[in-house]
Amino acid sequence: MTISLNGNDIMEAIEIASIVGSVVAAVLVGLVIYLMVRPKRDRAAPVRPDDAIDAEEVIALIERMESRLAVLERAIGHEGAQPRLAARDEEDFEAAEPGRDLGRTK
Repeated sequence: MTISLNGNDIMEAIEIASIVGSVVAAVLVGLVIYLMVRPKRDRAAPVRPDDAIDAEEVIALIERMESRLAVLERAIGHEGAQPRLAARDEEDFEAAEPGRDLGRTK
């Protein structure tokens, strides 16, 4: 019994081996990632002490936000109010010296 192999048969075997190897590698990488991110079995979920404490924290946070909102509303004022900026005259700005280099480069 004689087995004859030519170059095409060898290339097909290499292609099949590379496809199978790629699939196995992807499965192994997925398994490693799963093992890294899964929660430990011996650790139980953290027990929250009491929701009343959380409620107090939320109420304190809401009160602090309301006080900040009141300050912001006072700072902004009414919509029709003019901004408190002084009018500028043209004399406030000095002219640049003639021929002054502005520092621009090409």
